[in-house]
Amino acid sequence: MKEKFINNSLAFINKYQDCNDLTIIKLKYGLEGIYIHFFKLLVVISISLITNTFLETSLFLLFYIFIRTFSHGIHAKSSIACWISTILVYNILPIITKNIIIPKYICFIVIIISFINFSLFAPADTPKKPLIHKKTRLKCKLLSLLIITIFSLIISLNNNSLINNAIIYSLIIQNILINPLTYKLTNTPFNNYKNYKSGLNN
Repeated sequence: MKEKFINNSLAFINKYQDCNDLTIIKLKYGLEGIYIHFFKLLVVISISLITNTFLETSLFLLFYIFIRTFSHGIHAKSSIACWISTILVYNILPIITKNIIIPKYICFIVIIISFINFSLFAPADTPKKPLIHKKTRLKCKLLSLLIITIFSLIISLNNNSLINNAIIYSLIIQNILINPLTYKLTNTPFNNYKNYKSGLNN
């Protein structure tokens, strides 16, 4: 199924543009990523419908994607580990926390900790995707902190426990995934951009 999607997509692209070998390799990598993410999303949504946690899962996905996009963070090292972590985070967590109401003072404690943690460690890159440009890292950090600020305003202005829970859990998960201790426990190099000279000046 995946190969069929990639081959058909490449054939469609080649109808309108001649691609060299390097471009084809890049396109295959991108198309594979699109397919994997779409398939995972389909599985996550299906499980949430079965477990009656579609709203909780959707809200968590919404807020988590915003903060994850700019702060980055560690990735699972294998496909199996990725699937396990995906199901645990996106499906099991909403089931467990569905009926839990987090007091506002706890929410703001998490916000403060997040602001400190993200100021120190975001964006957290990976060996496969080092953020070698200094301007890019600064931009990602500032946008991450801006998103946390927006999250704090949302929590301040509403009493919807589903929304607030989704924000707080997304921050807790992302705090874990950008922390150097998590990288150390999983034997993953941290601050990979330091291996590239261009990361110091660009």
